[in-house]
Amino acid sequence: MDKKNIFIISGLALVLVISVFFLTKKLSTSKDSASYTESGGADGSSDPNLNPLGNSSQFWDEALSPFRDEERKSYLELIGDLQAGKINFVWEIWALRRKCDPSYKAEQCNATLLAYIDANYESPDKEKIKDLFESYFKYETAIHQLEIPASTSFEDKYEILKTKRKQVLGDEKEELIFGMEEAQVQFMEGSRNFIVSSKNMSAEDRVRKYQDLKKKTYGSYYESVVGREDKFDHYQTEIELREKEFAGLNAEEKEKKLATLETKYFGKERAAAMAKVRKEEADEKHRISDYEKQEKEFLSQNSGLSTSEKEKKLKELRVKILGEEEADAYARRAQLEKETDN
Repeated sequence: MDKKNIFIISGLALVLVISVFFLTKKLSTSKDSASYTESGGADGSSDPNLNPLGNSSQFWDEALSPFRDEERKSYLELIGDLQAGKINFVWEIWALRRKCDPSYKAEQCNATLLAYIDANYESPDKEKIKDLFESYFKYETAIHQLEIPASTSFEDKYEILKTKRKQVLGDEKEELIFGMEEAQVQFMEGSRNFIVSSKNMSAEDRVRKYQDLKKKTYGSYYESVVGREDKFDHYQTEIELREKEFAGLNAEEKEKKLATLETKYFGKERAAAMAKVRKEEADEKHRISDYEKQEKEFLSQNSGLSTSEKEKKLKELRVKILGEEEADAYARRAQLEKETDN
């Protein structure tokens, strides 16, 4: 089994994305000399402080905008979805901004969104939703003026950003708009510490306590966040958490354990298909090992043969052991390795 670091699965890639965004030089956001697209784009992608977790396409296929005509929600429904992590408010704004004319300046696009709310909502929902939007626009203005030295650590940068959010938005709005993102960052740090501190736990305790940590950290966002995560990541994470357990199993026991986990995450049909692929790979590896052993014996016993005769006999041996198609593939790999080494 290929060993994978759990942080690749549960958060290291995300940390790297965040770090890259924070360290990227901030582009101009002038509203007087450039269009909204030219000064950073209608999606806000020029400013890493506005987009510390990267573009939505890196995490969800698309923003789940509740503002489309056919899916318009009331203020209370919107708040409920934000509190449950079903939607990300910042990404919803960017999804709407992509509908703005590319030539619009920031204030023009913002005004268009507010006009959309005016035209499509009735009081008191209209005023409450506009207040949420206007508060976020105010935060954007403040954050564009925020200068953080490039030498500042990610942890310190994120604390500065959180502090600024609370100053501009207040605790309640800050939690609505950024609560889920901050829970994600908190879980990355918490899971990193857990992996280090739990090495000597039993496999069952380690898996259970990892899930407990995840539920506790995400809180009301847990169901929504986990529901969007890839099942294979969950599967691979559990394998990593059970690393010590797998190390003590023989091949047959390991295969049974893998089949149990794969059935748990993917269902019986896909688990059976995965087991079949592993068996085919193992059989191929065994055949290649057998061929290489016989090749070595043949060469040691037939050193007097010409090169062409050796190649002819070895090809016959490969076809006999590997089959014609696999023998050809093996020969191509061997030739490529030889040329690469040379």
